[in-house]
Amino acid sequence: MNSTPTEQHVETEFKFRVPEDFELPSFPQSLGTWTTEATRNMDATYWDTTDATLLRWGITMRTRSGGSDDGWHLKIPTSHRKQPEGAIVRTELHRDPTGATPPIEFLEMLSTVLQGSDVLPIARVRTERKPQALTGTSGQIIELVDDRVTLTRDEVIIDQFREIEIELTSQLGLPDALLICEILRNAGAHTSSVSKAANAFGPEAKKQPDIPRLPTPDQSDLPCDLIRWALSRQVRKIFHAELTSRLAGDTHELTLELIELDALLKALRDWLNQAEQEFLEEDLTWLIRELSIAAELADQHVQARVLVDSPSDPLDRDEATAVVDQYFAGKIEAARSSLQAARRSDRYLFLFSDLINLARVPAVTPTAYEPRNLWEHISSNPCDRLSIAVHFGAVFKKKSKRLKKDLHCSQREARRVNASEILRAIALSGKNDPAVIFTLGVSLGAAINGEYAS
Repeated sequence: MNSTPTEQHVETEFKFRVPEDFELPSFPQSLGTWTTEATRNMDATYWDTTDATLLRWGITMRTRSGGSDDGWHLKIPTSHRKQPEGAIVRTELHRDPTGATPPIEFLEMLSTVLQGSDVLPIARVRTERKPQALTGTSGQIIELVDDRVTLTRDEVIIDQFREIEIELTSQLGLPDALLICEILRNAGAHTSSVSKAANAFGPEAKKQPDIPRLPTPDQSDLPCDLIRWALSRQVRKIFHAELTSRLAGDTHELTLELIELDALLKALRDWLNQAEQEFLEEDLTWLIRELSIAAELADQHVQARVLVDSPSDPLDRDEATAVVDQYFAGKIEAARSSLQAARRSDRYLFLFSDLINLARVPAVTPTAYEPRNLWEHISSNPCDRLSIAVHFGAVFKKKSKRLKKDLHCSQREARRVNASEILRAIALSGKNDPAVIFTLGVSLGAAINGEYAS
């Protein structure tokens, strides 16, 4: 695997398509000072599957030369609750030019989206870029680039166009960027959100991703339509959380979204073919457990340290603490290794393939095709009802709001072992110094007698 370090940052930009003879309007001098930089001639090759899998997910992967950041670029959509209207917000990963094929790290990150499909060089984009930088009182805040683009596929020119991009180099520049965008629109620029390479795919680029965005159904729609809509929304969240977890190195959000799906499947048990769902629920349980072990061990470690630090007699406390730390360090490292192996396994990829099938064509019972009101036939179990209220809140607004207010039910069971049990296991292992065992025993006795909180 290539050891070249990967740089990562969140990119916020606004794109506009303009005619070739478009004249840039003047901007208020109060914004700051504009500096014109040297023209760049860039040459990029975009990689994707033959049916534009990445592009349909809003993802782009390319290798580019001639700019200020030559090398491989992977851009993944990033969700922001307060995302500015018209803004394209993506997390960009950059690697220096190290090979003719995409970095293995990028391909591993995209494994659940690609589902084993090969990526190929699809389109070539040559860009003549004229950049300007806006500097305000706090420094450079915006880069405006005026691009003339030539798009080719198999050395045949597909399209030529002109595009203007406004990219924030500082979040302080957002108000000014919005004003510049408004001035550009008033001058005849048209907002764009597509990749430069999109036209190379033709109709494929306009298709829905593997998990489609479905319009919000009506209460009177068939249960099968409501179920497909809810499952599609939740599976999309899971796929996004899977990508985000690889970017951030934190699986907490992915774990929660998988738990939400598991709860939804249980709440819909009367509407789903259980024979079809059995293996999926089993794999969900497996993955949730793999994702949760390291976090649970970290919690137990904190609890165990509190117990060891609690006794008034500090005899060999440091040695006991060292033993506890060593125990958990080994366990947590093993849990992380297990999770890494799980995420590279066929079982992991098959699970996400099953999730795509679940979202696209849920295996529902025949009654789901009958004109029945889904809300009136949900389980009486409080947790099931709460899950339905959460996932179908956009459809049954008043009923969901009332039910969520009335019910107080946790859908997440904490599969944690009490820290005192961990201390007992360490103390009885027979591998430690007697004085250390004594200190652990004192801590354990104090916890059992209720003198110290576990």
